[in-house]
Amino acid sequence: MLSPRIVAVALLFGLLLACSVEDEQPRSQIAVTFYPPAVSFPGSAGDTETITQIRHFRADGSSPSQSITINQRRDGEQPRINGEDASQNATFLIDFMSSTTLDVYSEGGEFLYNVDIFSDMTQKHLCLPSIHLSKFEILVDSPVKIAETKKEAHEFILACRTANEGIEEKAE
Repeated sequence: MLSPRIVAVALLFGLLLACSVEDEQPRSQIAVTFYPPAVSFPGSAGDTETITQIRHFRADGSSPSQSITINQRRDGEQPRINGEDASQNATFLIDFMSSTTLDVYSEGGEFLYNVDIFSDMTQKHLCLPSIHLSKFEILVDSPVKIAETKKEAHEFILACRTANEGIEEKAE
């Protein structure tokens, strides 16, 4: 039979162990796809010409900068470079706690804009423009994952472009 003293010590130890575990919120995850709005295409670019935009983003201002490469055509067809389907590095999975802020920079390191992401956006696919727009649709019905093929990467970007066709404003 267990002595009351051993039971009391065991209960006290269990209580201390339970109190030492932090009340940490579970990590949230989102997919973010960067896309080029129609207004970001140079006026000299034809509908079938592939343009390349390089951007950088950083979460919470302290994480390492991530590089974004977007290859797109104005007409929305699959971009090609040297006769091959173009690679894209425009979709990222981001893990965060209760919220995070993404800062977006130009190829030259100029700050473009930032966006706050909150826990209620977890398991969503977010669209962020490659230039500053004062208004854009952020959520699309796409899987929360990294693109596995060039075609799938293009489809993620195209879904973002399509969601924003009617609400794009001129870049400021």
